[in-house]
Amino acid sequence: MGHSLTLPQVTLLFANLLPAATLLMTAGGRPPANKWFVKIAKGLPVWCIDSGIQICRQTAIAPERIIGDGDSASPEAWDWGKSLGVPVEVYPVDKDYTDLQLALLRTKEIFSTATVIVSGVWGGRFDHAFSNIQSLAGWESPGFKGIAADESEVLFFLSGQDAVRINAAIMPDIVSLISLSTCCLGVTIGGVRWPLEKATLKRDLPYAISNQPVSGCREVSVSVEQGLLGVYLQWHDQ
Repeated sequence: MGHSLTLPQVTLLFANLLPAATLLMTAGGRPPANKWFVKIAKGLPVWCIDSGIQICRQTAIAPERIIGDGDSASPEAWDWGKSLGVPVEVYPVDKDYTDLQLALLRTKEIFSTATVIVSGVWGGRFDHAFSNIQSLAGWESPGFKGIAADESEVLFFLSGQDAVRINAAIMPDIVSLISLSTCCLGVTIGGVRWPLEKATLKRDLPYAISNQPVSGCREVSVSVEQGLLGVYLQWHDQ
């Protein structure tokens, strides 16, 4: 276990220890750039969720598990995945849970603790993106940490008493803080144009968005004392 997590464009150094295992999932939203996906997939087990199989086929990265109903994947990509000889969990199209929710539930059955990076979360229909983020936020619990990421957008969570230092050669253009619990207490952010010091953020008044790193800054720090805080990063030109 360690404190740091490195994505292709940013390193996140958490105050609290991260789970020992890290898993990469690719879902059916906006696909990540091939180059970004190849970099992050190196050395990580990969699970494909439905049409997430297509980015694996494009980059010739064999997943360790395929989950979904197959309704949005191309027949060619789905057949390629099934030909790999890896576990394929096929669910009916008419079901209670989304494919991502089923994959998240399976991680808790297979892993005792894990950090899950999910790509293919952004883009497309609002209800899909909202469901993806709320599912990751609800899945976050002791021993399990979720991150939604591609080359241009990253969202991760700080739960309870935790802090993070955000380092990148090219800092994000936008840093937003979103309370995913009724409120977050003791929220502090530094290295940005509009810093906060032990502020209270409310879910029904999300004002702490569209912040910007200070020019020339190579680190943004965020901490929270109570609640579930979403930290969102965006790069315009990635």
